[in-house]
Amino acid sequence: MDEATGITERCVAISRAAFGRGDLDAALADLHRLPTGLAVRGVLAADLISALLRSGSPTKIWDRTRQIAELLEIAERHPPDTAEWPQMRARARTVALLRAGAAGEVADDRAMLAELDSLLDQAGGGDDPASAPLAGAVRTVLTYLRALDSGDEAALRRFPDEVARLRDRLAGDPAMAHFADIFAGLVDVIGAIQRDEDPRPSLGRIRQAAERLTPGDPLRAAVEEAAMLANPIIAMYDGSSDAPAPPITDEQIAAMTSLTLRPDLGAEGRAAYHGGVGGAAVYSGWGDNPARVEQGIEHLRTAVALAGPDSPKRPVHLLGLAVALYHRSDLTSSTSDVEEADELLEQARTLAGGPAHPMWGAINEMLSYTRRRRGAVPDPHKVALEGLQEHAWKVLLQSDLPAANLAARRAAREATDVARQCLMFNDPTDAIRALDAGRGLALHAATEVRNIPRRLDDAGRPDLSRRWREAAAAGSAESLPTGLRHEVLTVLAAPGGGGVLLDAPGLDEIRTALAALDADALVYLVPGDGPVPGFAVIAPERGPTGYIPLPNLHVRNDLDVERYLTALARRDAVIADPGRDLTALDDVTDFAASLDSVCDWAWRAAIGPLVERYLPTLARPDAGRPPRVVLVPMGELARFPWQAARRSDGTYAVQLVAFSQAASARMLCHSAALAPVPSAPVGLVVGDPDTGNMAPDLAAARAEAYAIHRSFYPGGRYVGRRVDGSTSRSGPGSVDEVRDWLTSTSPGSGAMLHLACHGVINTDPESATSYLLLEGGGRLTAEELVELTARSPERAIGLIVLAACRTGQAINGYDEAYSLGTAFLAGGVRSVLSTQWAIPDRATSVLMYMFHHHVRAEGLPAWEALRRAQIWMLDPERSLPDRMPERLRQQLHHEELAQVAAWAGFVHWGW
Repeated sequence: MDEATGITERCVAISRAAFGRGDLDAALADLHRLPTGLAVRGVLAADLISALLRSGSPTKIWDRTRQIAELLEIAERHPPDTAEWPQMRARARTVALLRAGAAGEVADDRAMLAELDSLLDQAGGGDDPASAPLAGAVRTVLTYLRALDSGDEAALRRFPDEVARLRDRLAGDPAMAHFADIFAGLVDVIGAIQRDEDPRPSLGRIRQAAERLTPGDPLRAAVEEAAMLANPIIAMYDGSSDAPAPPITDEQIAAMTSLTLRPDLGAEGRAAYHGGVGGAAVYSGWGDNPARVEQGIEHLRTAVALAGPDSPKRPVHLLGLAVALYHRSDLTSSTSDVEEADELLEQARTLAGGPAHPMWGAINEMLSYTRRRRGAVPDPHKVALEGLQEHAWKVLLQSDLPAANLAARRAAREATDVARQCLMFNDPTDAIRALDAGRGLALHAATEVRNIPRRLDDAGRPDLSRRWREAAAAGSAESLPTGLRHEVLTVLAAPGGGGVLLDAPGLDEIRTALAALDADALVYLVPGDGPVPGFAVIAPERGPTGYIPLPNLHVRNDLDVERYLTALARRDAVIADPGRDLTALDDVTDFAASLDSVCDWAWRAAIGPLVERYLPTLARPDAGRPPRVVLVPMGELARFPWQAARRSDGTYAVQLVAFSQAASARMLCHSAALAPVPSAPVGLVVGDPDTGNMAPDLAAARAEAYAIHRSFYPGGRYVGRRVDGSTSRSGPGSVDEVRDWLTSTSPGSGAMLHLACHGVINTDPESATSYLLLEGGGRLTAEELVELTARSPERAIGLIVLAACRTGQAINGYDEAYSLGTAFLAGGVRSVLSTQWAIPDRATSVLMYMFHHHVRAEGLPAWEALRRAQIWMLDPERSLPDRMPERLRQQLHHEELAQVAAWAGFVHWGW
């Protein structure tokens, strides 16, 4: 047989096999024996690709992925001129990319994801019924990977539902159903790790799904390999019991090491395996097995060597090796290990580039440790401070409030750790910046999202500014796509791009804000943690920053504190019951007693040292007023009435000092930058709207609101119900009426809003929100309030009083401080009064009347008006304004006004 005849026969055999009339493996071998320059090879390779893609279940296709990738290379040298080829080529390239990603051969994950997205569109997105299940599954996996890569918490939060729908769609295909079960388990594992929960139940479900596959199935083999690497590592981190974690055995290390020898791995994949084995070996050998530590370091060095200079994974491997060397120096006291770790971290930091990198915070924190141990660099804590920018970046990327709260979940804890580092170096100024880097980030995002176009214009990017404006015009600014946010933040975080977007304000900015607000000091209160004491860090309007150790400032292991928090939770539960009777609040008798006790603790733990030791040293202007302090209470300290701290002689802090609160220094500066709005006898008063049986009536609130309207804002508008229960002729107190007032630019609308209604809070992490309950059960949420108050920049609102329950309580996480009250501040309202707990109806009515009396009749600023009203409540010889209506005067006979619960629940924010 001559050569030409042999080639022809091979071509025929290959073609027959491609159409189901021959052996595919033999055909593949024949194709490789054909001359490389033969044009028909491309056509035959395309036919074989089609045959392999039709060869059966996705797991069988997966087993052929390397062959499909090789065939694609051949076909693309001489591509067939057919209408079907572009779609077939896209499907083959999708399979090849997925194989390369699984084998660790992809250096740029983001570029791979973008190409996969494009290829799925080219492949028809699953229009072919035979490939529809695989295409749908790939697109779902791709969506998840993109969400992980971009840090899109909103998409990740929705994903369990997406996976459930995928499983339903694939229920009729056993092979694909197993894939969906395994993928669902993987999503659960990643979610558990992100929530600091035990991932092992989810890993068990993955293992069960894999065991339903036949032995030798490539998907089952992949799961078994992953489990071999993951199970020993996860066991070490088990926090579900007090028993010591089982040690990793030499056999397990050997089995894990064997995975690094897989012949099908690319350099990136092999580096990832070496990094995993190295980390496990170092961690498990720490303390009693130095040989294991050495073994782990060698694996980590191999990982760094395999991850080339251009690999996006290189910073991660450099960090892993640096951490191992740093810990080895604890065992050996080797300075060379610390020096090498420091050099590796500098490289990692340079390659990471900035806060967009997911390891930016960890790299900078570790670098602060190596610098501190070396002692060669002054102020080693400053690099850890830079690492905290990562949290602002993550939050600004998010498209909704729940996603922002998720992105910020670790911010306050890490910021507090860095602040303690700063105080070790006697640097309270940077401690304040560190604390602020973990506070109120969702509020910061809500305020900054409106300033983005201006910042982009200032940065010389009018094109990006235009795209942002166009996207915002199509919906709310908060719902802008994560991809666009990432592009914008990359520009603004670059040198010259306005990096202030990610930075906490400096001391000069804080002092300027304090001077504008006529306040003397900003004080962060930080609770202790175990044996570590709490502390106060102080930024004064004049003079140097300072800090006070507060060894008694603990919210755990103190009987008075625990009793108060328990009673407060019970009281909140009463309010959360839709069918409650408000008189049930009086039955929660332990709340008043616990509140009384915690006032003494608050003085001992924090306010006493602040008032007696610090304030006398403070340089203050002779302003003819008491000292004024703006508090930022961290963590659960936000739930305490600091103005009610009580000295041993019975004097309350409010009688000595004027207190306001701020969500953060950022928000303080935001408020101070706005021009003050003078008080006027016009505005909107909302009095106990009929909620349609959604909540109990507030008879005293009606009397309060109506009296405030008639006495102090007669030129304004009263909506809701009048004292006799009838509906006001000006309106029923609907959502639309409040919306219209908030966005009105008419001078006649006034600049004061008083809301005597119900406030509702839901702290469920999946659906956290807070809202005002208005006429007919209508709701105004905190998120909408930010948008409404910011919608008209020319609209200046001077004062909003939220005389409703728990309007100052954070929706999700105390340190995010996102509440109904702070939502108004984020929208540009100058002063806000909000409440810390479910306030008593009758006592609140007289307190609120006296507050407005001091604002309107005496011309006092809101912070001083509230303080005077609270002191009035404490005064047994209190005098009554002549204009106070008789109905309110009668309330004085029904309540003990001096009780802490009657007056201390209100807090002032802003001007």
